Amino acid sequence: MNLASVNQFLEEIESHCPKNAILTFLGSDGESFVVDLQRQGDLVNYGYQWGLKELLISKLLFKTQPVASLILRSFLPEIDELTHLPIKELRGYVLKWQGSELEYEKLSPELMFACQNTDAETGNPLPLETSLRYC
Repeated sequence: MNLASVNQFLEEIESHCPKNAILTFLGSDGESFVVDLQRQGDLVNYGYQWGLKELLISKLLFKTQPVASLILRSFLPEIDELTHLPIKELRGYVLKWQGSELEYEKLSPELMFACQNTDAETGNPLPLETSLRYC
């Protein structure tokens, strides 16, 4: 397994963290892992305890077979004029190993919208979340 491809994916994630974000990883074992991201200059900190970035890397290395997913909710400095809340961006990725490379596919904004706003059990629409951009 190529650690460089994991680091490349983390660079993609960090590029969408202007200040704060919440990362949710769902591994192939069905366990979720949630960590807060916080940008300080050029550095993005993973969580509030030492070792959480390394734990995420471990999960990316070993919990993506056959497939895993990751959702990133980024909080922007922009304020929604209607709600007066910070605008959030929502991104989703499907992850899998192709040989020794971690490959990721970014989900389309339309698919993210459908996933976020549909009840998984009933298929009925859910109330829309305000101040949210699907990316």
